[in-house]
Amino acid sequence: MDRRGFLALTGAAGLATLGLAGPAEAAGWHFYNRRIPEEAHKRMGKMAGSGITSFAFTPSNGWAMVTRNGGYFARNVPDEFFAKLKQLIAAGTRIHCVAFAPGGGWVITGDRAMFARNIPEECYQRIRAYYKAGQQVVNVAFPPAGGNRWVVVGTKTFYARNIDEECFQKMRELGRKQRVTQVAFTPAGGWTVVAGSAFFARRIDDECFRQMKRFSANGWPLHNVAFSPANNGWSLISRG
Repeated sequence: MDRRGFLALTGAAGLATLGLAGPAEAAGWHFYNRRIPEEAHKRMGKMAGSGITSFAFTPSNGWAMVTRNGGYFARNVPDEFFAKLKQLIAAGTRIHCVAFAPGGGWVITGDRAMFARNIPEECYQRIRAYYKAGQQVVNVAFPPAGGNRWVVVGTKTFYARNIDEECFQKMRELGRKQRVTQVAFTPAGGWTVVAGSAFFARRIDDECFRQMKRFSANGWPLHNVAFSPANNGWSLISRG
């Protein structure tokens, strides 16, 4: 379903005319996009000043983004996903992560609650176990091969099942020094791991990797990395 969303904007509207690359900045939040839907890029320019907490693509190149002050916008996402996102935000939940699985499933996590539909059962139970133990989930990622393959990143620990072995070992290695905050997978099987100010990537677009290094050199910690299923597109967003 074609969906729009609720916007709670704070001083970033002037960025809506930017092209499909960057870098761009809104109130200290930097982002850089390449070959993503033009509407997503323009919407990011309007919402970045509010602090984008999550931006993700569906397997069909739909997308959703959420800000820390309760703003959200989505295009071509499942009806139930959009309704549940709206419901959670209206109830006061601050959204940490939205993620879409290859088979059409999806998950929303926040500081107070979570909801998922049609994701691997073991992944769902792991997320629930984290919340029951008092640990919020800040990132969920699904490799493109589908099946019981996933990563769940909590505020203290992470758990992965059936992912690329090198990716898992890099999560462990980087996690010894800084907390792992995000993992992302490309449609072609590449991946990135972000842990605080450190990151590692394998088999991603060369320009994307160069921009990740540029963010680091400028002191812009990566907060969100997303890969589009179309046109080798990608998006980088820093913390404010």
